[in-house]
Amino acid sequence: MNIRDIKAAHFVGIGGINMAAVAKLLIANGVKVSGSDMAENEQTRILGERGAVVSIGHAAENVPVGVEILIHTSAAPESNPEREEARKRGVPEMTNFRFLAEWYKDAKTIVVTGTHGKSTTTAMLGLALEKSNLEPTVIVGSKVPGFADGNLRIGKSEFFLIEGDEYARHFLEFEPYGAIINNIELDHTDIYPTLADYVDAFRMMLSKIKDGGVVVANVGDKNVADLLEKSAEGLAAKHARVIKYNGETEGDWRFSLKQEQGVTEFKLVKDEVSYSFNLRVPGMHNALNAAGAALMALQLGAPYHAVAGSLEAFKGIWRRFEFLGELDGARVYSDYGHHPTAVSSTLAAAKEIFPAARLVLCFQPHHRNRTRNLFADFVPSFDKADVLVLCEIYDVKGRDAAEDAEVSSKQLVAAVMLLDAEKGRQRIVEFAPDPAAAMERIKSLLQPGDTVIIMGAGDIDDEARKLF
Repeated sequence: MNIRDIKAAHFVGIGGINMAAVAKLLIANGVKVSGSDMAENEQTRILGERGAVVSIGHAAENVPVGVEILIHTSAAPESNPEREEARKRGVPEMTNFRFLAEWYKDAKTIVVTGTHGKSTTTAMLGLALEKSNLEPTVIVGSKVPGFADGNLRIGKSEFFLIEGDEYARHFLEFEPYGAIINNIELDHTDIYPTLADYVDAFRMMLSKIKDGGVVVANVGDKNVADLLEKSAEGLAAKHARVIKYNGETEGDWRFSLKQEQGVTEFKLVKDEVSYSFNLRVPGMHNALNAAGAALMALQLGAPYHAVAGSLEAFKGIWRRFEFLGELDGARVYSDYGHHPTAVSSTLAAAKEIFPAARLVLCFQPHHRNRTRNLFADFVPSFDKADVLVLCEIYDVKGRDAAEDAEVSSKQLVAAVMLLDAEKGRQRIVEFAPDPAAAMERIKSLLQPGDTVIIMGAGDIDDEARKLF
């Protein structure tokens, strides 16, 4: 089957941010799209408006006659009734990432990887190439202001940028021309039991780089630096360009940072060449994201002035320290962070911007397995919050083991309070049984001038937006 010749496709889990982008792509290419999901959301409504037939709930009868391929999220098990129906009919199945790899097999694919910052870096790179008139196609796991489709930009060139999801080893579906590696830190512990397992997936990704390709890597991250050292021979054999930044050895692009009056200035210097960039999104982590995006854009032929202008104009993306509005004199932000490092980095950035404000954090952990395995890292990650409300953990079906069943945010609350007592620190630390209760408690705790961050990858964001 030539994937480019299909006329009708069915999606299981069509409301997911990446799944919806693939569905929009096919609709734009004249493919008849149908699909299902467990609940209606913004993406299912948009797809319905564009002619997709979307069913709420999964059932065999949702699969229309004449469907030529079934595209499914990795969260949909083989026992899903629509997948079972497809197999009965002999309809081919594949994940959304496998489908994209097939659809763009002849493109110059750039995979943006790392434990943190993939969405932001993908957006930054896509916007930089767009401003440079390099016409990329971009799929990102968020919504990007400036992209008409939010999570998708359909371009006219050979460049295809994709946020490289390491969950379930999705990024290994691609044979990329280029890759950005922002950072590497253990995550998705239901898939990768150890850091060595996690790093090995990135090693396999690098082994798939095409001849003459390009790798941009933050070697200020020890795990990234070690990975590149172990992959050096294979990359050299492919004549790949390896662009290292934020390191201290000769040949690295040296990274430096200065922040003042709401603007972050960072510089990249190598030998006699120096690039300077201004950012209006806060934090060291965003500057490092931007450095990776800038160096890749320059390698792909974007002129410096266009890259610098694009980064200075960048205002952030959906659910990445996204300003929602003011509530009783407090500034309220939504953030997707769900890993301890993401929590601490976002809180540090908020403190940089609003040093005198009381920082109120409402955090919803994302699935029990991650919370159990990274528990010791989560406890100190909340240190910069002056008020902390921990919502009960968001369950992700199929991703928790039996030993995870008793894990609760109540245990995090107890551990945080114990650490505070050891430090002689007094602050409000509370448990909320669900997002609605968490929002009610946040509203009761607010004071004028507070900075409030509603954080998590689950459904906490839905409740946060109801505040306005």
